[in-house]
Amino acid sequence: MKKILITLCIITFVSTSAQTKDPNKILDAVRQKFNQAKDYQVDVNVKLDMSFIKVPDMNVKVFFKQPDKVKLQSEGFAMVPKQGLNFSPAQLLKGDFTTIYVRSETIDNRKINVIKIIPNSDSSDVILSTLWIDAAESVIRKAETSSKKGGTTKIELNYDNTKYGLPSQVKLFFNLGEMQMPSTLSNQTNENKDSEDKNRRRNKAIGEGMSLKGSVTMNYKNYQINKGIPDSFFVEKEKEKKKTID
Repeated sequence: MKKILITLCIITFVSTSAQTKDPNKILDAVRQKFNQAKDYQVDVNVKLDMSFIKVPDMNVKVFFKQPDKVKLQSEGFAMVPKQGLNFSPAQLLKGDFTTIYVRSETIDNRKINVIKIIPNSDSSDVILSTLWIDAAESVIRKAETSSKKGGTTKIELNYDNTKYGLPSQVKLFFNLGEMQMPSTLSNQTNENKDSEDKNRRRNKAIGEGMSLKGSVTMNYKNYQINKGIPDSFFVEKEKEKKKTID
Protein backbone atom coordinates (compact mmCIF):
# COMPACT_ATOMS: atom_id res chain seq x y z
CA MET A 1 0.00 0.00 0.00
CA LYS A 2 2.84 2.38 0.83
CA LYS A 3 4.41 1.84 -2.61
CA ILE A 4 1.03 2.41 -4.30
CA LEU A 5 0.55 5.73 -2.50
CA ILE A 6 4.07 6.85 -3.40
CA THR A 7 3.51 5.91 -7.03
CA LEU A 8 0.18 7.77 -7.21
CA CYS A 9 1.66 10.89 -5.60
CA ILE A 10 4.59 10.95 -8.03
CA ILE A 11 2.37 10.32 -11.06
CA THR A 12 0.04 13.12 -9.95
CA PHE A 13 2.98 15.49 -9.57
CA VAL A 14 4.49 14.60 -12.92
CA SER A 15 1.17 14.82 -14.75
CA THR A 16 0.94 18.52 -13.86
CA SER A 17 4.05 19.20 -15.95
CA ALA A 18 5.06 18.24 -19.46
CA GLN A 19 6.70 14.82 -19.48
CA THR A 20 8.68 15.18 -22.69
CA LYS A 21 11.31 12.47 -22.14
CA ASP A 22 11.09 8.70 -21.98
CA PRO A 23 12.78 7.56 -18.73
CA ASN A 24 13.32 4.04 -20.06
CA LYS A 25 15.34 5.33 -23.01
CA ILE A 26 17.49 7.36 -20.66
CA LEU A 27 18.14 4.30 -18.47
CA ASP A 28 18.83 2.11 -21.52
CA ALA A 29 21.57 4.54 -22.58
CA VAL A 30 23.15 4.21 -19.12
CA ARG A 31 23.03 0.40 -19.36
CA GLN A 32 24.47 0.33 -22.87
CA LYS A 33 27.45 2.47 -21.89
CA PHE A 34 28.28 0.34 -18.87
CA ASN A 35 27.80 -2.91 -20.82
CA GLN A 36 30.70 -1.92 -23.09
CA ALA A 37 33.00 -2.89 -20.21
CA LYS A 38 32.83 -6.68 -20.54
CA ASP A 39 35.31 -7.05 -17.69
CA TYR A 40 37.74 -4.95 -15.69
CA GLN A 41 40.04 -4.82 -12.72
CA VAL A 42 40.73 -1.72 -10.66
CA ASP A 43 42.55 -0.62 -7.49
CA VAL A 44 40.27 0.94 -4.89
CA ASN A 45 41.23 2.97 -1.84
CA VAL A 46 38.45 2.90 0.77
CA LYS A 47 38.02 5.49 3.51
CA LEU A 48 35.29 4.93 6.11
CA ASP A 49 33.97 7.69 8.33
CA MET A 50 31.67 6.19 10.96
CA SER A 51 31.12 7.46 14.48
CA PHE A 52 30.42 4.03 15.94
CA ILE A 53 33.57 2.28 14.77
CA LYS A 54 37.17 3.06 13.81
CA VAL A 55 38.41 1.48 10.61
CA PRO A 56 41.77 2.14 8.94
CA ASP A 57 41.88 2.99 5.25
CA MET A 58 41.81 -0.08 3.04
CA ASN A 59 43.24 -0.90 -0.38
CA VAL A 60 41.28 -3.45 -2.38
CA LYS A 61 41.62 -4.80 -5.89
CA VAL A 62 38.26 -5.40 -7.57
CA PHE A 63 37.71 -7.77 -10.50
CA PHE A 64 34.44 -7.71 -12.43
CA LYS A 65 32.97 -9.59 -15.37
CA GLN A 66 29.56 -9.13 -16.92
CA PRO A 67 26.90 -9.62 -15.90
CA ASP A 68 27.56 -10.00 -12.16
CA LYS A 69 30.83 -11.81 -11.39
CA VAL A 70 32.88 -10.03 -8.73
CA LYS A 71 36.09 -10.91 -6.90
CA LEU A 72 37.95 -8.91 -4.28
CA GLN A 73 41.59 -9.12 -3.23
CA SER A 74 42.79 -7.41 -0.06
CA GLU A 75 45.77 -7.88 2.22
CA GLY A 76 43.74 -7.07 5.31
CA PHE A 77 40.16 -7.25 6.56
CA ALA A 78 37.79 -5.53 4.11
CA MET A 79 34.38 -4.92 5.66
CA VAL A 80 32.93 -3.02 2.68
CA PRO A 81 30.49 -5.26 0.75
CA LYS A 82 31.14 -6.20 -2.87
CA GLN A 83 28.12 -4.20 -4.00
CA GLY A 84 29.59 -1.06 -2.49
CA LEU A 85 33.02 -1.46 -4.05
CA ASN A 86 31.67 -2.53 -7.42
CA PHE A 87 28.96 0.05 -7.97
CA SER A 88 27.24 -0.38 -11.31
CA PRO A 89 23.96 0.73 -12.91
CA ALA A 90 22.89 -2.93 -12.91
CA GLN A 91 22.51 -2.78 -9.14
CA LEU A 92 19.88 -0.06 -9.35
CA LEU A 93 18.29 -1.10 -12.63
CA LYS A 94 17.53 -4.76 -11.99
CA GLY A 95 14.15 -6.38 -11.46
CA ASP A 96 10.67 -5.21 -12.42
CA PHE A 97 9.98 -1.56 -11.70
CA THR A 98 8.08 1.53 -12.75
CA THR A 99 10.09 4.48 -14.02
CA ILE A 100 8.98 8.11 -13.92
CA TYR A 101 10.71 11.09 -15.52
CA VAL A 102 10.50 13.92 -12.98
CA ARG A 103 12.38 16.91 -14.32
CA SER A 104 15.51 18.31 -15.89
CA GLU A 105 17.89 20.46 -13.86
CA THR A 106 21.40 21.87 -14.03
CA ILE A 107 24.13 20.82 -11.58
CA ASP A 108 27.73 22.02 -11.93
CA ASN A 109 26.92 23.29 -15.45
CA ARG A 110 25.69 19.83 -16.46
CA LYS A 111 22.19 19.11 -17.68
CA ILE A 112 20.74 16.39 -15.46
CA ASN A 113 17.67 14.19 -15.92
CA VAL A 114 15.98 13.21 -12.66
CA ILE A 115 14.22 9.84 -12.72
CA LYS A 116 12.39 7.93 -10.00
CA ILE A 117 12.32 4.13 -9.87
CA ILE A 118 9.67 2.22 -7.93
CA PRO A 119 9.99 -1.59 -7.64
CA ASN A 120 6.78 -3.40 -8.57
CA SER A 121 7.49 -6.38 -6.34
CA ASP A 122 6.29 -6.27 -2.73
CA SER A 123 9.22 -8.48 -1.77
CA SER A 124 11.76 -5.80 -2.70
CA ASP A 125 13.40 -4.09 0.26
CA VAL A 126 13.71 -0.89 -1.80
CA ILE A 127 10.73 1.46 -1.70
CA LEU A 128 11.98 4.22 -3.98
CA SER A 129 15.17 5.21 -5.81
CA THR A 130 15.92 8.58 -7.37
CA LEU A 131 18.63 8.90 -10.01
CA TRP A 132 20.33 12.04 -11.30
CA ILE A 133 21.60 11.12 -14.78
CA ASP A 134 23.99 13.20 -16.87
CA ALA A 135 22.05 13.95 -20.06
CA ALA A 136 25.14 14.35 -22.25
CA GLU A 137 27.27 11.48 -20.89
CA SER A 138 24.57 8.95 -19.88
CA VAL A 139 26.15 8.25 -16.48
CA ILE A 140 24.66 8.38 -13.01
CA ARG A 141 25.90 11.41 -11.11
CA LYS A 142 23.88 10.87 -7.95
CA ALA A 143 21.46 8.32 -6.50
CA GLU A 144 19.26 8.15 -3.41
CA THR A 145 17.52 5.00 -2.22
CA SER A 146 14.98 4.47 0.59
CA SER A 147 14.27 1.02 2.01
CA LYS A 148 11.40 -0.55 3.96
CA LYS A 149 13.52 -0.66 7.10
CA GLY A 150 13.75 3.11 7.08
CA GLY A 151 17.33 3.32 5.92
CA THR A 152 18.41 5.90 3.37
CA THR A 153 21.50 5.69 1.19
CA LYS A 154 22.88 8.52 -0.92
CA ILE A 155 25.59 8.06 -3.53
CA GLU A 156 27.62 10.69 -5.39
CA LEU A 157 29.75 9.65 -8.37
CA ASN A 158 32.61 11.38 -10.18
CA TYR A 159 34.29 10.33 -13.42
CA ASP A 160 37.70 10.99 -14.95
CA ASN A 161 36.52 9.32 -18.16
CA THR A 162 32.91 8.52 -19.01
CA LYS A 163 33.57 6.18 -21.97
CA TYR A 164 32.52 3.07 -20.05
CA GLY A 165 30.55 4.73 -17.27
CA LEU A 166 33.06 3.59 -14.64
CA PRO A 167 33.54 6.03 -11.76
CA SER A 168 36.82 7.44 -10.48
CA GLN A 169 35.24 8.19 -7.12
CA VAL A 170 32.13 7.05 -5.28
CA LYS A 171 30.93 8.70 -2.08
CA LEU A 172 28.30 6.75 -0.17
CA PHE A 173 26.35 8.34 2.68
CA PHE A 174 24.11 6.12 4.77
CA ASN A 175 21.67 6.36 7.65
CA LEU A 176 20.45 2.90 8.59
CA GLY A 177 18.75 3.79 11.86
CA GLU A 178 19.56 1.87 15.02
CA MET A 179 20.67 -1.74 15.25
CA GLN A 180 22.55 -4.04 17.58
CA MET A 181 26.19 -4.71 16.76
CA PRO A 182 28.35 -7.49 18.22
CA SER A 183 31.23 -6.30 20.35
CA THR A 184 33.55 -8.64 18.44
CA LEU A 185 33.11 -6.53 15.31
CA SER A 186 34.10 -3.42 17.19
CA ASN A 187 37.12 -5.16 18.69
CA GLN A 188 38.27 -6.54 15.32
CA THR A 189 38.16 -3.24 13.50
CA ASN A 190 39.75 -1.07 16.18
CA GLU A 191 43.47 -1.59 15.83
CA ASN A 192 44.40 1.15 18.27
CA LYS A 193 43.47 0.24 21.85
CA ASP A 194 41.27 2.77 23.58
CA SER A 195 41.39 3.40 27.28
CA GLU A 196 39.34 1.11 29.53
CA ASP A 197 36.77 3.85 30.09
CA LYS A 198 36.30 4.33 26.35
CA ASN A 199 35.97 0.60 25.85
CA ARG A 200 33.29 0.36 28.53
CA ARG A 201 31.33 3.27 27.04
CA ARG A 202 31.62 1.78 23.56
CA ASN A 203 30.47 -1.67 24.65
CA LYS A 204 27.56 -0.18 26.56
CA ALA A 205 26.49 1.73 23.46
CA ILE A 206 26.79 -1.41 21.36
CA GLY A 207 24.57 -3.32 23.77
CA GLU A 208 21.94 -0.58 23.72
CA GLY A 209 21.98 -0.17 19.95
CA MET A 210 23.62 2.45 17.77
CA SER A 211 22.53 4.87 15.12
CA LEU A 212 24.32 3.73 12.00
CA LYS A 213 25.27 6.91 10.21
CA GLY A 214 28.39 7.49 8.22
CA SER A 215 30.04 7.70 4.85
CA VAL A 216 32.38 5.71 2.66
CA THR A 217 34.65 7.29 0.05
CA MET A 218 36.05 4.98 -2.64
CA ASN A 219 38.72 6.20 -5.05
CA TYR A 220 39.35 4.09 -8.16
CA LYS A 221 42.53 4.05 -10.22
CA ASN A 222 44.47 1.86 -12.67
CA TYR A 223 41.45 0.52 -14.53
CA GLN A 224 42.25 -2.37 -16.87
CA ILE A 225 39.22 -2.82 -19.09
CA ASN A 226 38.30 -5.63 -21.49
CA LYS A 227 41.54 -7.54 -21.00
CA GLY A 228 39.68 -10.84 -20.82
CA ILE A 229 39.17 -12.38 -17.36
CA PRO A 230 38.27 -16.11 -17.52
CA ASP A 231 35.20 -17.41 -15.69
CA SER A 232 37.41 -19.84 -13.78
CA PHE A 233 39.03 -16.89 -12.02
CA PHE A 234 35.70 -16.24 -10.27
CA VAL A 235 34.60 -19.87 -9.87
CA GLU A 236 37.69 -20.63 -7.81
CA LYS A 237 36.79 -17.81 -5.45
CA GLU A 238 33.26 -19.17 -5.01
CA LYS A 239 34.63 -22.62 -4.12
CA GLU A 240 36.93 -21.11 -1.52
CA LYS A 241 34.04 -19.16 -0.04
CA LYS A 242 31.86 -22.28 0.20
CA LYS A 243 34.67 -24.21 1.83
CA THR A 244 35.09 -21.44 4.39
CA ILE A 245 31.37 -21.43 5.19
CA ASP A 246 31.23 -25.23 5.53
